[in-house]
Amino acid sequence: MIDRRMTPFLVIAAIAIALRIVAFAPFAIHHPDEALQYLEQAHRLVFGTGLVPWEYRAGMRSWLVPVLLAGPMALGKMLAPGSLLYLLLARAFAASLAFAPVISAWAIGRRVSRAHALVAMAVIAVWYESVYFSVHVLTEPLAVAAFLSGAAIAVPGASRRRLIAGGALLMLAAILRIQYAPAIAAFALVAFGLRWRDWLWLAIGGLLAAAASSAVDLAMGQWPFGWAWANVEQNLIANKAAQFGEFGVEAYAEMLWLHWQVAIVPILWCAILGARRSPALATAALVNLAVHLAIGHKEYRFILLTGEITILLAAIGSVDLVERLRGRVPVRTVIVALVASWGIASAALAASDVADLGWHRFESGNRLAREAARRPACGVALVDGNYWATGGQTYLDRIPLYYVLGRDAAAERAQFAATAQAYDAIIAAPGRSTIPANYRRLGCSGEGGERLCLAVRDGGCRHDAVSDARLMQRMMEANGR
Repeated sequence: MIDRRMTPFLVIAAIAIALRIVAFAPFAIHHPDEALQYLEQAHRLVFGTGLVPWEYRAGMRSWLVPVLLAGPMALGKMLAPGSLLYLLLARAFAASLAFAPVISAWAIGRRVSRAHALVAMAVIAVWYESVYFSVHVLTEPLAVAAFLSGAAIAVPGASRRRLIAGGALLMLAAILRIQYAPAIAAFALVAFGLRWRDWLWLAIGGLLAAAASSAVDLAMGQWPFGWAWANVEQNLIANKAAQFGEFGVEAYAEMLWLHWQVAIVPILWCAILGARRSPALATAALVNLAVHLAIGHKEYRFILLTGEITILLAAIGSVDLVERLRGRVPVRTVIVALVASWGIASAALAASDVADLGWHRFESGNRLAREAARRPACGVALVDGNYWATGGQTYLDRIPLYYVLGRDAAAERAQFAATAQAYDAIIAAPGRSTIPANYRRLGCSGEGGERLCLAVRDGGCRHDAVSDARLMQRMMEANGR
């Protein structure tokens, strides 16, 4: 029989799961990295086909995430060959790992009181960014999940097993997102200070995680942690990341204002109050922000660790704030009111056009690629669009993917004429006048600038009649992508 005191915990967990199921969109991706760096590479391991982006050609990516995804992807392939189950299981597996902060928030809040635990858990359960990022296959939410799990388990004076497990999780977080390493080190220094006995067991756990990562590296033909040095070499020394845009130090303040809007004022106020409960977490958030301020290429997801910690500390601080003001109001009423306030703020921001994270971003190309694969096509061409618009081979399986770059109508027609025998499906923006007359439109997907259409023709393909230079992979290599 379930302890009645656990009922609120179970209810919050059920709400958190339900929200993530609603947010789960198998064709949507937050960023091209999600498709090409992780899902596509797992697809290569399981199906033997997939595009190889420049990061993997340069050896600057760990294979840990693709290897983790390969298991559920292979299971889906075995259980329902020809279906999309392989992708659903891989994404659901990643989402289950990224669910960990909900449980971790309870454990961290419980160190203060039951009320703090309930509110902290509920806020992470319903906060729209926590929900959104947890259903996307990116290293940032996975690293945040590992870090907060480690922070929840590894506390000063904890048992040997807990410290070893916590050390392994903290190291795993750093492996998943190497840029988080300074913040993780700062957290450990503040949390454990000169407790040498605790450091010993933390170090053992960290070494176990590092050994597991090294085994993956060796299995994939890399030197252990060679990808970490290659990452530094390419992004910091060669400044490769600058090609994707650089921003000033004010960029993250602008992004936080955009995503939290006026709610940023009470969030920061409450986070400052909550920081007194966990100086180590607050230090990690600040160090992580400082590190990313120093990096020219900035994206909002890069500081997810800072954002998640801030929201967690704000949830804890909001309980402290209300407890000062509640007078004789029952604790249960305070908890319900607080959670409702956080929920309303989250829902308002989630529905806001200004703070929109893109709940169905880049969905159209992936849907159309899957539709082409179900037809089935013998070749697909992407016309004058972003090279990652169809998610690579993940949705196409073994169907060759070509690229038609049209600088003007005459050039497009010439390319279509030269490559017509290689494919029988075309994905392009609507209203494309250069598409050959023997193609018929099957359907369109997406809105605004992301709207794409699928056109097909009857007849087979002759890949040997077309230069490999037309293949998407060759185009990526030629352009350093």
